[in-house]
Amino acid sequence: MRRWMAYLAALAILLSACAYAPTPARSPQAGGFACSAGAPLDLERYMGRWYVIANTPFLSERDYVGDYDEWTLRADGTIEDKYLGRRHDFDQPVTGSHFVAKVMPGTGNTKWRVGLIWPFEVVVVTAYVDPDYRYTIRCMEDGNMVWMLARDPEMDQATYKEMLDRLGALGFNTARMRRVPQKPSQMGQPGFR
Repeated sequence: MRRWMAYLAALAILLSACAYAPTPARSPQAGGFACSAGAPLDLERYMGRWYVIANTPFLSERDYVGDYDEWTLRADGTIEDKYLGRRHDFDQPVTGSHFVAKVMPGTGNTKWRVGLIWPFEVVVVTAYVDPDYRYTIRCMEDGNMVWMLARDPEMDQATYKEMLDRLGALGFNTARMRRVPQKPSQMGQPGFR
């Protein structure tokens, strides 16, 4: 009986150690990408509308055109996080999702816990924002989803390439990125979803 108790105790310790061990960052050579936080953010300056220029589309995001995020700092320090766009075509009404985000302490405002459906939260990381707060790269902490955003709905090709190069330097497979149509003429064009 004591032996079984010892085995069970050892198993419980082993399982709890596995559950709380930090996951090492995957290396670019292994084909993985773990999103790392960039420089600290001026949170008030970061608020406002950001157009989704490109992303790794998932679930219902694949159906949207003219997507944008809109962040508003609330009096309690949380962030109203809206994801909006038009489903399937530009002649459709604007719809989307509304979330509440909380800045994680000690992260320089770069990591947010975003409440999806209670009790589920995800951690979204700001990997880069340019000095003028015109362009930003955000991703899930595990690197599975990435968003390239800009203050304007259009991004010139040189800036887009620079942002892709920045993502590549972080270890992300940029072939997964798809541009988001921000005007009707972009729909169906090469590289756009």
